[in-house]
Amino acid sequence: MKIFNLKILSHRKTVIIFFFAIFIPSLIVCYVSLNTFSKRQEAVKRVLESNFWISADASLKSIEGTLIEEETKALNSERFIRIMQSKKWDSIFIASSLLSKEVPVKLFLLDANYKIILPETGIEKTFDIQWEKEIINSPFLQTFQKAEFFEFSQKNYLQAAKLYKQCRDSAPSVSYRAIALEGQGRCLLSAEKYAEAKNIYNDLLKNYATLYNKTGQPYGIIASFQLFEIFQKMNLEENSLKILLDLYQKIRAGAWLINSPSYDFYSSEIQTVLEDKLHEGTFPEIQKSYTKIQSEKSTYKETLNFIDFLENNTIPELKEKISIQHIAGENASGRFLINSEDEYFIVSFATLNDFQSEQNFYYGFYWNFQLLKNKILPEILENLTKTSGLKLSIIDEKNQDITTGKEEIVSTESLVFNFQILPLPWKLIVSQPEIATLEKTASREIFLYGVLLIVIVVLILFGAIMIARDISRKSETTRIKTEFVHNISHELKTPLTLIRLFGETLQRKENLTEKEKQECYEIITKESERLSHMINNVLDLSRIEMGRKEFDLKRGNLADVVEDTLESYRYHLEKKGFVIHKNIAPNLSKMEFDGEAIASVLINLLSNAIKFSQKKKEVSVNLFRKDGNAILQVIDKGIGISANEVSLIFERFYQSKNRLVSESKGNGLGLALVKHIAEAHNGRIQVESELGKGSTFSLILPIADSA
Repeated sequence: MKIFNLKILSHRKTVIIFFFAIFIPSLIVCYVSLNTFSKRQEAVKRVLESNFWISADASLKSIEGTLIEEETKALNSERFIRIMQSKKWDSIFIASSLLSKEVPVKLFLLDANYKIILPETGIEKTFDIQWEKEIINSPFLQTFQKAEFFEFSQKNYLQAAKLYKQCRDSAPSVSYRAIALEGQGRCLLSAEKYAEAKNIYNDLLKNYATLYNKTGQPYGIIASFQLFEIFQKMNLEENSLKILLDLYQKIRAGAWLINSPSYDFYSSEIQTVLEDKLHEGTFPEIQKSYTKIQSEKSTYKETLNFIDFLENNTIPELKEKISIQHIAGENASGRFLINSEDEYFIVSFATLNDFQSEQNFYYGFYWNFQLLKNKILPEILENLTKTSGLKLSIIDEKNQDITTGKEEIVSTESLVFNFQILPLPWKLIVSQPEIATLEKTASREIFLYGVLLIVIVVLILFGAIMIARDISRKSETTRIKTEFVHNISHELKTPLTLIRLFGETLQRKENLTEKEKQECYEIITKESERLSHMINNVLDLSRIEMGRKEFDLKRGNLADVVEDTLESYRYHLEKKGFVIHKNIAPNLSKMEFDGEAIASVLINLLSNAIKFSQKKKEVSVNLFRKDGNAILQVIDKGIGISANEVSLIFERFYQSKNRLVSESKGNGLGLALVKHIAEAHNGRIQVESELGKGSTFSLILPIADSA
């Protein structure tokens, strides 16, 4: 579409009116709308951000306030005093506040010198062998010393056992009776009196299990090991393993307050024996019980580990905190964070005044981090989200959400807070979904406004293009009509000139021979036919476009029409110096066609061959049958047609750019008429051409053979 080539800009008044009255005002309205909307959105966003920061800070204070409230409940001094008075090692666990609904919280109590009072520790105990004054020179002590002489010096175990029995019967206290029983059982075992020794150790295990012997070991543990040996000697292996398994379970449960080295020693010894005896699958019930015990946590071992951590990690830090507060004249209380082997612990502590004496005691607890991450904080965050509408999450130093373990992407619109009161090793991330929603909505609306603006501009431009196209079409139509009138005038002038010339020759020259007169008559006749053909082209195309052209289809021989038409046009071809080659199939089937229309097609194609062949003047006319079609070909050796013009040459009034080299410009109607005639016969016209080598036009018409 050659808009600018057609001087659309010459319509200056129309362009100015369109530009200033429609296009620029539309752009201004769209810009003002977008700008106003953007400013309104920014104002709303600033208000939300201001409220957002206030709400986020309030959320942080609410979280810490809830946790401090629960800390106060956990550090209730009255509850702690009751736990202390019970003097049970498992009282380090409490379950009475939000901090410990499901998992226990570990408590501790220290004296003024930072010695551990609670939980109770397994202190190495030894029996003071310095006998009480009341039994010095008593029959009990004399008999006991005599029994030791027979046991250790004389190796007379039976005699020693009798003397120990006498001591047991005359013992002044439970502790001395237990010592005598242990000696009696030891001597009976050495004397291989297993049945009697078993009874002695059963008595010790039943009645004296929590007492300690002279080496500081509980009688319950000593008696159990001795019973295991006795059953082994008596070949009662199942009984021996049951005794050992029961002892192992009691040690893990904390039946005796032994220290960590003793716990590890006894546990290791028992495990070695049981695994050695049970490895071949014997005693499946014992094996099952042992496996179950192994799969369960040892609460007493956890207590021993807690005591060890308390001594090595907590007490040094606690001393420093309390010393600073004492210097400042404050009552010692607070909390601090401990990092041990990439694991965090928060310790809260307070002072317990006038407990059992005038000195101060220090007590506290360890926060349960697993409970904090998995239950407490998620519940607090969920409640705050419902009430505030904020999106809250807590991340660790790796930017991972502590509740889900997934990496949290911190956006520029989010606020990041460190915990201010509680030394939690995490950060609170607060974001405002409304801001994100507002931005999405604003972006969507701006996008829609932008699309609308683009659509408006496109429609305006489209309208302008359509107007320009209409103007250009009118201009083009005017130009084509002008050029057509010029060309058709030129086309008509040639035959009229010849007719006039030879007419005047006949009129003025009286001495013409019959042959010369005949030639003049032939030229006048041929040029008249040519003139008539051009006029018919114009009229036929006009009728076709108006829908009034009717073709008279009659059954006939196409070869005859081609022969006659070619013969009638031979004069023009030969006059122009063309060599004619024809190859017309004689046995072509009869078919229905309009003879005049087909003749018009052939004449138009031959006329074009004459116009566009200057150097090599050869024309071939072929008529043959192929694939049920009659094909009429006109082949020339002319200038050819460029590839980009092949699809345009059949448009009305179109003329090749090479028309300047032809003898005649033509009128641009011939090929358009050829195309209409071909389509009216349910056929088609094809062209094959190459610049400088000529063209081949093929009229393809279907043949309907008669039965």
